[in-house]
Amino acid sequence: MADECFGHPRLAAIYDELDPYRSDLDAYVRLAGEFGARRALDIGCGTGVFALLLADRGIEAVGVDPARASIDVAPRQAGQRAGALDPR
Repeated sequence: MADECFGHPRLAAIYDELDPYRSDLDAYVRLAGEFGARRALDIGCGTGVFALLLADRGIEAVGVDPARASIDVAPRQAGQRAGALDPR
């Protein structure tokens, strides 16, 4: 279950602007490369930042999150890239 605040569309729309420097994800992106990952599942993906970083590197990434408002933001952030995230 998502924290209720993360399900609010107004917060989801600006969430990544509140913490734009996600260097904390660099180690995970490196690990995916070192292991030769071709596919990844990002559980609790929020607005999809990590899944999109992986997709940018040719890794098929699927993001899932219980906060629908956050998932709805992901495709817009990706410039409407088809298939980067599955908003189910």
